[in-house]
Amino acid sequence: MDTGYLDLHHAIASSPAGVTWPEGYQFRQEGLWHEDARLTGPFTVLGEARDPHGHGWAIALEWNDRDGRQHRGFLARADLLGHSHDAFKPLVSAGLDIVSDARKLKLLKAAFSGMRCRARVCLVKHCGWSGEVFVLAHKTIGQQANERYVFDGACDAARYAQSGSLQQWIDAVAAPAGRNSRLVFAISTAFAGPVNDLIGDEGGGVHLVGGSSLGKSTALIAAGSVWGGGGRGGFAQSWRATGNGLESVAKAHSGTCLVLDELGELDAREAGSTAYLLVNGQGKARAARDAELKARAEWRIMLLSAGEVGLADKIAESGKRAKAGQLVRLIDVPADAGQGLGLFEHTHGESPATFAVAIKTAALKYYGVAGPAFVETLADDPRCAAEVIRRMIREIKGRMLAGLPDVDGQVERLASRFALIAAAGTLAHERLNLPWGEGEAEQAAHACFRACLLTRGGEGPGELITALQAIQEVVERYSESRFRDLGKEYGVDFGSHQRPIQDLLGYRQMRAGEILWCFTATGWRETVGGIGQPGTIARLLAECDMLAFGNDRAHRLSVKVDGRSVGTYAVRQRALEGDVS
Repeated sequence: MDTGYLDLHHAIASSPAGVTWPEGYQFRQEGLWHEDARLTGPFTVLGEARDPHGHGWAIALEWNDRDGRQHRGFLARADLLGHSHDAFKPLVSAGLDIVSDARKLKLLKAAFSGMRCRARVCLVKHCGWSGEVFVLAHKTIGQQANERYVFDGACDAARYAQSGSLQQWIDAVAAPAGRNSRLVFAISTAFAGPVNDLIGDEGGGVHLVGGSSLGKSTALIAAGSVWGGGGRGGFAQSWRATGNGLESVAKAHSGTCLVLDELGELDAREAGSTAYLLVNGQGKARAARDAELKARAEWRIMLLSAGEVGLADKIAESGKRAKAGQLVRLIDVPADAGQGLGLFEHTHGESPATFAVAIKTAALKYYGVAGPAFVETLADDPRCAAEVIRRMIREIKGRMLAGLPDVDGQVERLASRFALIAAAGTLAHERLNLPWGEGEAEQAAHACFRACLLTRGGEGPGELITALQAIQEVVERYSESRFRDLGKEYGVDFGSHQRPIQDLLGYRQMRAGEILWCFTATGWRETVGGIGQPGTIARLLAECDMLAFGNDRAHRLSVKVDGRSVGTYAVRQRALEGDVS
């Protein structure tokens, strides 16, 4: 039983045993004939195809065009009903020689309608693991006992291709990447796709953020070379180009790694929805012609991205705020390693620019062999591999969180993502003999995890950190224009002239020697409503003693305004003067 590749570009050269054509038809070397009339050029019948649920029956075909390029297509049996010959147009468009005479087309339709084949093909709508086999656009890795597994999607949506040998890639790309935490982490992220898909974890990824000329593109090209290349940026694509055919791109990269550059080029209004759709792993609901909902497209993406701005800042350009859930799924990691060499720590005696060019050049020359080779080692025994991976993630996560006090649930999710990437890099190091130091993949992930927490602002919940940033921004911007001074009512004069307040956010007052910023219910919703539930934000602040409140279960503080009591959310000034810990 073959446990290696089934390369559909080098599939069998004739129809499989068990293909029978209706009476009067002959399949010859030159193609399909009816008596003395030639109907098509040569092609190969791979088998009768359907999805894993037994729907969408079709005939799977392969053929070479006039330039010798191989193509694969599916002739849906449902499209053979009726008088139209449109079912053949996609095949002709891809270079299959088919007669144009109406009478012969009718004969051809009858031939395929009556054709039967014992061979079976399972059509898979996304790349990645399907049972114990791993499906790529043009290859299937793993044991296939009774039927072939074939990707039924846009094969050109991902740049899967191979150039050079595994050892050439190791020597020219993986080896020099060693001792550079961001490079090792990026390459480990590329290996994390099949690992994440195998254990069925949620999709997500990391976003390298930092100024220009740090080396972010180098990291993306190096990581992308694990799976393919051939484009200007190797395997990487741009965020902006992904907008068209987003679901096709996601399905084609499922189970591997989607590498996207230049988040800044994406329309700010689309940034949040695009990122969420990619990592959420589910397409939009669509109705069929009979108004019944079609099955949603699904995938499991490991995303590696880069840009000069983070996802939260990009979303903020549209006037909105990023949800904490979005920021946990696509994690900002500072690209600058802090050694004065941009993204790098060790350039092996070269200048950062020269070193970056060398890595890019090598990754654009040797690519697409390491990822499939790594999956082969997992496909030998996927169930055992999954158990090993889960244990590694638990152990690495425990080491990452050791020493961090009062770890929030969101930080645990962050640690799980970094531990997954560390486990993938460690497995790749062991199984492909990558020339990295012992434990280097885990050390690189841990360094990036610490940098992520520092940038994030602490180990507290993401909503809390983001809310404090929003409150501080509002106070700094509108303290004199949209907050009314209540100091005089408590014997303190802030010296501000009382005047009508337009678009009131709240009040400023002094109590027990500290300044309170007392937001009205409307002002509170305006300030934190785009971050999370206003009541939840209030509770989180109260738990950290950042909110002054009375006996109100909603954590509100009553203040006197013109002789009447007003319930407010009173944020302590000191809460805006330090990090959340």
